[in-house]
Amino acid sequence: MLCTSRGSLCHDLADTIQVIHYLYRAIAAPLFLNPSMSPMHPIVWILAFGFQVMNALSIGGYLAGYGPTSQQYWASRSEFMFVGLVIWCWGLLGNMFHDDDLREIRRAANRKQQREAKESGKPAESVDKIYMIPKNGLFRYVLHAHYLCEWIEWAGWWMIGGWAFHPGRNFLINEITTMLPRALQGKRWYEKKFGKDKLEGRKAVIPGVL
Repeated sequence: MLCTSRGSLCHDLADTIQVIHYLYRAIAAPLFLNPSMSPMHPIVWILAFGFQVMNALSIGGYLAGYGPTSQQYWASRSEFMFVGLVIWCWGLLGNMFHDDDLREIRRAANRKQQREAKESGKPAESVDKIYMIPKNGLFRYVLHAHYLCEWIEWAGWWMIGGWAFHPGRNFLINEITTMLPRALQGKRWYEKKFGKDKLEGRKAVIPGVL
């Protein structure tokens, strides 16, 4: 059975916002915004590539026809699609804001070192390993606000596809289960480097909880 107009609209919406996210995350960020990223081990790249292939097949199959295709189903979900899109947009904007706030730490250090080098007549040192505690936006409450915003983003995407959108749900669960341990490890790193008192009660990723 071919998808109805409402079903096609949802499919197009789900596809479009996923493309927008990955244009930012997979192209703009590593190539233009984060040119000094640390080297990645080939095994990490291979595992990530394998996951994305399986993820794409799962999502594509659902949207191509394995998921709901009736007009009645999509007509009953118009409000949820709108709410999901709003949640996704706020999550993406929050993700981009907090990513840029982390980059600003390095940019500020670079400007400072360039200014000091100009005054002293000596070449500026690399700022690739400059670390500070971010303090803007949700960073006032958690140390990995960009992770939290990414989860919010994909929760909205899941809502657009519907609660029965199993690939969307599985993707969100995979994100949380892989990023949460990294956030907890990151908090321990911050505590070791700066001391617990410097964190001022910040949690790892969920404000007031974890």
